[in-house]
Amino acid sequence: MAVVRSRRLRTAFAALGMLPVLVLLAVGFQFINPRFLTGTNLLIVSQQSSINIVLAAGMTFVILTGGIDLSVGSILAASAMVAVLVSLVP
Repeated sequence: MAVVRSRRLRTAFAALGMLPVLVLLAVGFQFINPRFLTGTNLLIVSQQSSINIVLAAGMTFVILTGGIDLSVGSILAASAMVAVLVSLVP
């Protein structure tokens, strides 16, 4: 009976993936700093991570289709430099 229960628990954790770890991190950071889970802070975190999320989604698509492309990081750096140069032009 205990073996079946441990298998079910292991299957449930495998299905959830990294979500329990993310929840534990959020609870830990909230315990350290009470302003962590405020709307303003979550908005700032989502704005700062949006570029990495788009980049990760693109890399996931490339890897899933079988084409390993390592130039994505250099394209991101080149795009950032072009964006800075364009923003400096009056």
